Amino acid sequence: MKVLGIESSGTRGGIALLESGQVRGTRLFEKGMVHGREIAPSIRSLLDELGWHPEAIDLIACDIGPGSYTGLRVGLAAAKGLALALHRPLIGISSLDAMAEAARDRARVLCPAIDAKWEQIYGAVYEDGRRTTEYLAEKPDAFAARVPKGAYVFGDALDQYGGLFRDVVQGPRELWDPRPDLVALLGLRLFEAGTRHDAASLVPLYLRLTEAELKFGRKT
Repeated sequence: MKVLGIESSGTRGGIALLESGQVRGTRLFEKGMVHGREIAPSIRSLLDELGWHPEAIDLIACDIGPGSYTGLRVGLAAAKGLALALHRPLIGISSLDAMAEAARDRARVLCPAIDAKWEQIYGAVYEDGRRTTEYLAEKPDAFAARVPKGAYVFGDALDQYGGLFRDVVQGPRELWDPRPDLVALLGLRLFEAGTRHDAASLVPLYLRLTEAELKFGRKT
């Protein structure tokens, strides 16, 4: 099965193509949230490089968040458009799940932590490969308090709030961005396990109000 993975939740997104569970190619975008103008050309370029027609894609997996509101909307719109045009299934993947997959061999207890701005952290706790909490959007001190001692904590929230996480192991920057190849791999696993998402109704996993809504709320 050929799978296209689209990641646009963070400051650096990308796309990847898998075949039979193996990565055939990856394109990472430049940092700076320019995913809107890079997704479609990157997909075309990588397909051409591999000699694949768009119709060769069997499955599309897209990061649905949490993360950048604009990036998520752009990435999911591209994924939906392609899925509907090609009549292919679309699977939504959480950025936190993709991050945890990248670190699964580092420790038994994992805590990806994304800076959600507005003094909040997006995160979750994973133990032995299984998520044990909901996807969370919490104040930094509240999230840090729920992290088990000895856990492996990683993500760009450490830049701003690393001092709150005590008695844990803090992961390197190479693990801070969700990877498009792992978005594709997780999508493939879910699809093979029987998961199906409706492309037309799939929406981003925002977890909280948009920045515009938060600003409006502070004015009223």
